[in-house]
Amino acid sequence: MLEELWEGKTLVLSHVNADIDALGCSIALAAMFPNVTVGAVESVSRGAGNLRRHFGEKYPVVVDPPVAPSGAPYDRVVFVDTSAPMQVGHYAPLLPRSIVLDHHAPNSELRALNPRYVCDASSPSCAQLVHREAVAARARVGTDAAFALVAGIVADTERFRIAPNSALRDALAILEEGRIELGQVISAMERPAYDRSQVVAVLKAAQRCEVLEVGQFLVARTRVGAFEASAARHLVSMGADVALVISEDRGTTAMTGRAGRRALGAGFSLSAFMQELGARTGGDGGGHPGAGGYKSSRPPDEVEAQAFSLAKDMLGRLNPSAD
Repeated sequence: MLEELWEGKTLVLSHVNADIDALGCSIALAAMFPNVTVGAVESVSRGAGNLRRHFGEKYPVVVDPPVAPSGAPYDRVVFVDTSAPMQVGHYAPLLPRSIVLDHHAPNSELRALNPRYVCDASSPSCAQLVHREAVAARARVGTDAAFALVAGIVADTERFRIAPNSALRDALAILEEGRIELGQVISAMERPAYDRSQVVAVLKAAQRCEVLEVGQFLVARTRVGAFEASAARHLVSMGADVALVISEDRGTTAMTGRAGRRALGAGFSLSAFMQELGARTGGDGGGHPGAGGYKSSRPPDEVEAQAFSLAKDMLGRLNPSAD
């Protein structure tokens, strides 16, 4: 799939507010192939900030690069870690003629749009898929590419806590190719950084939180204006089995979800949940079993009501494991 990257100019994009896996895939492609520009749709997440700082200006990230409908001035556009058209904002018209590499639940709209859409939902990270495709295209995985790819794997598997053994095997193989140590990646990616605005947002999310009992599970729902993923993660770390965080921006309602081990162990999947919520409301949703997202033009109150009804339907049929 990536053979053509050896010729011409390539722009790599990912989903809005690129996370570590998305940015890691983008930087790795820039390190392995010539004339690759790393682009970002709207922004790069704070979580990916350490990865960006690690490389400095060696692989500059261009936020919202200008691209014509034909793709000019680039010969091609590659989207990584992109599970749905709504995730790439105003770049969605480029999807039908681009290469798309993803590891979320397969998206029927993307599949219908693009014959070069490659999705491996069994891959714990997009970095592993990008690595396989790059090696198949005869790319050399040097130190920089290895660092970026392993950072993506570590981030998307929560330091291998929510991944099959394949994630660890792939990471070790990539580390050997790049001749770097896992500790180098982890220490660089986990440099502590105090962000007052993020702390305030998470505390407000907890303050506004409503806890609902669904069978034997606890569902936490809240609203924030920013840092939705961080708020959801913290609610799960506080004991919620499922956390649903809603935000609204210029007429678009977004929901970010995280699921804890009890819910996942019982068979709950946020990917299935967000896709079904999208089907019920005319929105777009998807993700992983433990993390998902949703967007639509429906009012927040309506989305929240539909989400809770769906949570009752899906969680009500499940029982947590004995532990």
